[in-house]
Amino acid sequence: MSIRFSSTIVAASVNFKSSKNLNINRSRNCRFSVRSCVSESQHAHKLVLEVKERLAKDCTSLPLGKYGRDDEDMILWFLKDRRFSVDEAIGKLTKAIKWRHEFKVDELSEDSIKAATDTGKAYVHGFLDVKGRPVVIVAPAKHIPGAS
Repeated sequence: MSIRFSSTIVAASVNFKSSKNLNINRSRNCRFSVRSCVSESQHAHKLVLEVKERLAKDCTSLPLGKYGRDDEDMILWFLKDRRFSVDEAIGKLTKAIKWRHEFKVDELSEDSIKAATDTGKAYVHGFLDVKGRPVVIVAPAKHIPGAS
């Protein structure tokens, strides 16, 4: 079980002794809720299973496995992104899986990136992303499908 306090209650509790002279209605500003993390994760898991079942029934052409229609981590990510709306998550997830499959994202390798940088189709950006990884910028105007 977790207790989540609003920012006003945290601020009020931190400065409680020094705020005696302030005219603050603490009962109005101090709201909190108690939620069970277990029930939230169980609800999320039920939604993940619902998405998996619907994708298995309606989208049999989508691939399976990592980044496929049965990848629970990816399904959960899209559910969170769509504020746990199953229909919206399925729509976005289906598009993402089709895009990954169409553009062969899973087949990218260090050699293919090197070939793209050698031909000028892409270059490594001088800065890292927020997780400290190198960023590759692709110039779509220089990419001709089917050409090496």
